[in-house]
Amino acid sequence: MSTSTDISVLYREFTDSLTEVLAETAGTPARRGRLARARAAVKRHPNYNEHEYFLAVENAFAKWEAIQNVGY
Repeated sequence: MSTSTDISVLYREFTDSLTEVLAETAGTPARRGRLARARAAVKRHPNYNEHEYFLAVENAFAKWEAIQNVGY
């Protein structure tokens, strides 16, 4: 991983991956693997911030909730 990677891009990739896994009734190994890689990249980044990480998790759950409420 390059340290020049923008942390906001990594948080967005993590959020998208987590949302995909949450939206699946049974997460496929490929999606879980993508989530694990995104999480590891975020945690290894020199600008990692636990608060921002938790915000990314909350954002993923908010997106998942919106997906669940579509059609109701």
